[in-house]
Amino acid sequence: MATRRLIHSVRGYSKTACRAIKLTGMAQPMATGHSTGPMYNTQRCGPRHNKSASKSNTEMPIKCLSTAAANQQQDRTLEELVFDPKGELRSNNSNADRDNAEFERAINQLNSLQSNEATLLHSVNNPKKNPKLDTLKYLERSGLTMDTLQKLSFIHVSGSKGKGSTCALTESLLRHHGAHTGFYTSPHLVATNERIRVDGQPMSKGKFARTFWKVFNRLKESQGAEEDMPAYFKFVTILAFHVFVEERVDVALLEVGIGGEYDCTNVVPNVGTVGIVSLGLEHTDLLGTTLGEIAWQKAGIIKPGSHVFTNVDQTECLEVICQRAQEKKAVVHVVPPTREYFRSEIGAKLWDSCNEIIHLNGSLAIQLASDWLRRTTGPLHHDYDLDAVRLEPKMLLGLQNTHWPGRCQMVEYKGLRLHLDGAHTVESMTVCTQWFAKNIKNNSCPKILIFNRTRGTEYRPLLTLLVRCCDFDMVCFTPNVAFPETTVPSQLMVRISMKNQLIRAKDFATQWTEVCERENKPDRGQVFDSVTEVFNAIRGRYDRHSGQQLEVLVTGSIHLLGATISALGFMEESRT
Repeated sequence: MATRRLIHSVRGYSKTACRAIKLTGMAQPMATGHSTGPMYNTQRCGPRHNKSASKSNTEMPIKCLSTAAANQQQDRTLEELVFDPKGELRSNNSNADRDNAEFERAINQLNSLQSNEATLLHSVNNPKKNPKLDTLKYLERSGLTMDTLQKLSFIHVSGSKGKGSTCALTESLLRHHGAHTGFYTSPHLVATNERIRVDGQPMSKGKFARTFWKVFNRLKESQGAEEDMPAYFKFVTILAFHVFVEERVDVALLEVGIGGEYDCTNVVPNVGTVGIVSLGLEHTDLLGTTLGEIAWQKAGIIKPGSHVFTNVDQTECLEVICQRAQEKKAVVHVVPPTREYFRSEIGAKLWDSCNEIIHLNGSLAIQLASDWLRRTTGPLHHDYDLDAVRLEPKMLLGLQNTHWPGRCQMVEYKGLRLHLDGAHTVESMTVCTQWFAKNIKNNSCPKILIFNRTRGTEYRPLLTLLVRCCDFDMVCFTPNVAFPETTVPSQLMVRISMKNQLIRAKDFATQWTEVCERENKPDRGQVFDSVTEVFNAIRGRYDRHSGQQLEVLVTGSIHLLGATISALGFMEESRT
């Protein structure tokens, strides 16, 4: 059994730690509906089971882009290609201009709440400040009580890399089972309203602005003589709670901002299902300098009696997670590799059609969604076994229909093959470079790297991975801004000045030179003031009408990806 196969990963634990852990090891392969082959249990997952859904069990749940649809891609903006590759979400909003104006006004006000780096360092990992009480204070002033939040059901996810994509996969799985979902994530790619989603769709700019001013005015009116307003992230978190309450969602996926224990998302009371994704050394100035210290922070979201699912495999981290779970009388389940769900004949054929996000975090998402369904649907799942989760066609559709922009995403646009991934840790950059190398169509095409990292100092290992990835023909370091003096509200970062961003970019270039010398690779690094200047240089060097396709890897920061999308969109509009 797979359970035995995974037992080796927890050898050496103390008896105390081992009591708190259970290995969720039996991933059932995809059920095909055929009369031959392995036998599977017949439990159905879903609060609103549709009898007609069973008819699809013999169908291949893969959607292909038609030739006509592919041709239509040529007429779409880059932002549409990134956020809506299938062209399903277009709408004619007669109030778009007014909504955009109100949205920008709201974001300008929201940006005034951004903290500088010194304040952020002091507040995130500061138990003396009691951040939970601080958040509860603002919640009550905004008109929300804990009794109101208690009526919502949450799935809370922490980790170093992959928590956003895990939430996105889980949300899609639950939505495909009929749940009315909310999803709170950070950071945003292009616009702040992306952080709050209902039924898979970002909150409209108009509704974001209206809800923002309602909450902002309540907080402003109740602040008293001393100005006391929540910081940027805390405000948006409170805003998300208001939206989920108003929408009366069945379940809200909640991605931790930084850490877990002291994160402002960690005030939600009704959390029966918790996820902890892979851990690595990140935000060491905030969370600690060892994996054990970081694991302690991430495991801070575990609630009493909750089911905790994780794909963490480091012994040091698992011991800490188990100890924290035991304190809360919670049980830790280590999920199997996603490949285990594709062991059937048809599953093996479908494995290659799944993207890297599914490969890495699909198993964790399946277990999180299945656990919530079991808890919520009562009699439908009274015999549901955590150790026998199978990949039904509906589950596979939920995985494959997950769209998570800016993470292992390739977009073809105006002679560019843009490879977009916000990797910022060694683990995620390893995946990113492997994915990029695998997806390059023609090794003779020019390969260009655009890189920045928002914060942290341990970036030489990332640059080393990129140097070893391939011989880039052009390497560009730039701040996370579309234009030299950006005025786009959602891109403004008050806590990191433009001057400091340029200093970082120059430091990256210096480090790149040193790594290239050590690896005996050519140094083609350059520093630019903005992403617009990067693409002006690219177009000046390569003729866009030559028919030569450029392979462009943009990585290191989600904010950099957003600036790239904005810059290319503006540049294309100005040419028409």
